[in-house]
Amino acid sequence: MKHAFLAAILMLSSPATAQDRMTLAQCTGSWAALEAMIGVRVSGADIVADDAGWCLILNATFDIDDRTGMRLASLSWRASDIERFIDDGLPPRMIEVVGKGIGMVAQTGDPVFDYLFGLQTSQPWAGFGLTARWDGVQNAVLVDSAYIDLSAENRIEATARIDGVNLTDRTTMQMSVGAMGLRDLSINSEFSGWFETYFAMSLGTMLLDGTAGAPDAQVEAMQVQVIENIAQVPDSIMPKTARDALSAFVTSLPHPRGEAQLQFSADPSFGATRLAPFAMLPDRPSVQQIVELGLNGVLLLFTWTPKAETP
Repeated sequence: MKHAFLAAILMLSSPATAQDRMTLAQCTGSWAALEAMIGVRVSGADIVADDAGWCLILNATFDIDDRTGMRLASLSWRASDIERFIDDGLPPRMIEVVGKGIGMVAQTGDPVFDYLFGLQTSQPWAGFGLTARWDGVQNAVLVDSAYIDLSAENRIEATARIDGVNLTDRTTMQMSVGAMGLRDLSINSEFSGWFETYFAMSLGTMLLDGTAGAPDAQVEAMQVQVIENIAQVPDSIMPKTARDALSAFVTSLPHPRGEAQLQFSADPSFGATRLAPFAMLPDRPSVQQIVELGLNGVLLLFTWTPKAETP
């Protein structure tokens, strides 16, 4: 529940305007409220309000457990109506967050290992950012910008709109859970190695069978099956050009190189109400069963621009 609420906080806003300059009291107060809520332990962090009106923490280490931590070269944020969060534990109406220089830290107690691991991760590349706002008139959360920079030419960007969100107070927030739904989503990603580095291991251990033959042969068989399923999606949900592009992307796995864009829209919005009927589907539902049960009003667009690797 704590992590879900933290996610809600980070999804609440748009760029803070010039008058939304954060004071030192707001910076320390909002960070203390966050620590109390999720139990974050931070080492070596001093919080300041910089000249541009942002809250700023430099060279902070977030303890994940007793043996590992996550290091951030800098974490900055600013928000509108931050007192809602400090005083009442409610998400602010607008927020902007930027993190730079993410790296992992070993705290094993073995000085040699910790030293060598520190050298290995001494040049962190990764960073992230989020700009989001709550529109209380439309009861919608608008994610104007969200991104993760994993390394050079490995960037993921997204925008989104979630309808049916009322963050006025705790009661309206709880009532919103069943009503909220995704209306629009756009994701752009550059692929230049992040899939293999960060995602292939977890996906592969879930899908591949060590007793079912060579892993590459299993991958090829799954690609054929996925492409066959894509071909069955009706034009009303995914046009043929989008299906062809998605099939080409699947064919490029597990070493995609290029740029992909996914656009999703749903009317009515896609939330708990529309997801509930999917519980009635059999273990291996057909594409037609999925479409008929809950994908009316959904439109998916996809583009894939492959990039030739430099020798």
